[in-house]
Amino acid sequence: MTPIRAGMTCLTAAVVVLTACTELPVYNLANTFSIEVREVTKNDKPIKLDFLWVIDNSSSMCQEQASLARSFDSFVTQLESYLNVDINLAVTTTNAIKGQGQFSNTPATIFPNASRETKLLPCAANLDCVDAFGASWACNPPQSTGGSLLLYNKNGSMNSSCTYVCDSDNDCCENFCYLDECGDDMSCVDQMCGDPDGGCTQTCKAPGGGSDAVKNCVAQPDTGDCPTSGIPTVLTEASLAYFPCIATVGADQHYSANLESGLKTAWMALDPNGLQGKQSAGFLRDDAYLIIVFVSDEDDCSIDEDFSSPSFDCEKDGDCPGYTLCKGGLCHGIVKKDYYNICALLGEYKGKAHHECAYNANCRDCETDVDCDQGWYCKGDKKCRPYIYGFNTIATFQQPAGTPLFALTPVSKYYSQLRSLKADPAKVLVAAIVGDAIIKKSDQKSLISEDCLEDEKMERCQNYLAAKADASNKCLEDPSADGCEDFLALKQACAQECYVASKGDNKNPQAKNSYVCTSPYGTSDWGNRYIRLAEMFGPNGIVSNMCAEEGISPALEEVAELIIKRVTKVCLPRRVKDGERITVTRSYFEEDENGEPVVDENGDTIWISERLIEGEVGDYRIAFPTQDCCFPDDKTGECTGTQTAVTFNDVLDPSWEIEMKYEADLGID
Repeated sequence: MTPIRAGMTCLTAAVVVLTACTELPVYNLANTFSIEVREVTKNDKPIKLDFLWVIDNSSSMCQEQASLARSFDSFVTQLESYLNVDINLAVTTTNAIKGQGQFSNTPATIFPNASRETKLLPCAANLDCVDAFGASWACNPPQSTGGSLLLYNKNGSMNSSCTYVCDSDNDCCENFCYLDECGDDMSCVDQMCGDPDGGCTQTCKAPGGGSDAVKNCVAQPDTGDCPTSGIPTVLTEASLAYFPCIATVGADQHYSANLESGLKTAWMALDPNGLQGKQSAGFLRDDAYLIIVFVSDEDDCSIDEDFSSPSFDCEKDGDCPGYTLCKGGLCHGIVKKDYYNICALLGEYKGKAHHECAYNANCRDCETDVDCDQGWYCKGDKKCRPYIYGFNTIATFQQPAGTPLFALTPVSKYYSQLRSLKADPAKVLVAAIVGDAIIKKSDQKSLISEDCLEDEKMERCQNYLAAKADASNKCLEDPSADGCEDFLALKQACAQECYVASKGDNKNPQAKNSYVCTSPYGTSDWGNRYIRLAEMFGPNGIVSNMCAEEGISPALEEVAELIIKRVTKVCLPRRVKDGERITVTRSYFEEDENGEPVVDENGDTIWISERLIEGEVGDYRIAFPTQDCCFPDDKTGECTGTQTAVTFNDVLDPSWEIEMKYEADLGID
């Protein structure tokens, strides 16, 4: 490995003979040090990284788990190419009811038929699929509504798909593999798919194992070589090879797994005073970075512990699911199954008064909307009521019908809790590998429908429509082009809003099926709450779209780059003198067309130097305070450094030299 390391030159000082009776050293000369790449020696102190992976174990996550498992080695290799690391790693699931944040170390051995191979298509009969994909494909049509088939949802997402009908495992192995299982010619690698005896994980099975039912192809977990027991709950450098085993957490069809609560399970897993306090104490290291990676194709649905539904009554805690408690005759921290898969429509819990009014109790009197709080409106009965556009009226016990639930724990609460796990919050990093709108040239392919653009209540789509009328041809043709950032953001915001409205379309009983993006691995909902959490962490957070064509691998590359950038820092041994600035210079050798260093007439390598720019959109930042930059005193153990560091916005090339110069204040008047 060749990680980037800081090498500091000696501090220089000059003695100036003054015209007085004493000689006084002048400490105003520049302190200089540089970053360089060196071969790691056994005495190098590694950077400690504690990873918690929070992986969705619902029935739609089979292919994503497999892709994550296959991509992990490359992720570790990328980290180790730049850093000398000491890794602790654990996995938990998004199932808060059954899993309760416990670390998982049991690899799944079977995926359910819900994970069968499908292709999206607006189909009403098998012939539609046969015409599109071939003789072995059959249609899964949408449910009939009022005698008609609703093939599309409000945002243009589909309610129908085609499945491959098979007779044997070999039928499946000859036909299915994913991009990371393909050869250079994009054909299936024989070892993975072509030979049933050579490692193919595809099986031909019927729902429930019935022999007479129609059989479909299901890719089973590639965990045949994993131990059935004895895998540590916390992996270290010596046991990281087991990650593909424990990351394959399975696809649970139990209702509890479909209330994905990744934010809650992350906190449950790490809360030092919670259910898993002993687990947390054995995992978190005081001097390590904490890196939490969420992987889910659904949004977070962490129900607040103070939320209760009037119809979810109980007499004791055992009457409530999982960890949830019975208080005052009602189960707290849980919602009815009617609300599963529509978490995008649920608001955040905002206290008792707000909660009671959501259930038509003790609402504030009003004459106009001005008399109500933001997000509340004065309704016909002259009561302030909360309102979310597009809420699906599916729960008849809501009074009045269609009143939105404000049930979710605020994301800001999890932000504060996770930061509290470190004395230095700058050592907490969050990555969200979730679904988000994929913006393309056409509105239709971006899942922005005419229904959304024509709906005056949808403010974000109206803003996009106005921008579209004035946009350049360049931005219309390619919204991701340079100079089109504002237009791209408006179009993406419209696609997100259109998805939420589609999810809550009360004219469509299949609205729950709405999705925000598709990939070769399936469909994904908008991971809005995960995205918000990652964004709260600023430069310590990153969002990667699960719907990338290449699968999970590009997302892991982005996460690795974030880690490298955030832990690569140079500590300033002396405080910068007031009014002075740091000068940071990057030097690199000029290369010829073959990538070889260019030399001058004397045979010396030609170096190019560039001054770097400070700032969020520049090359580096000044970060302080950070305990990483504590220089303990040999006698007292107290910090003697400035606790100030320079961090970089891009991954540093190992061939670069970074030089920093600044005028130091040594505290001498």
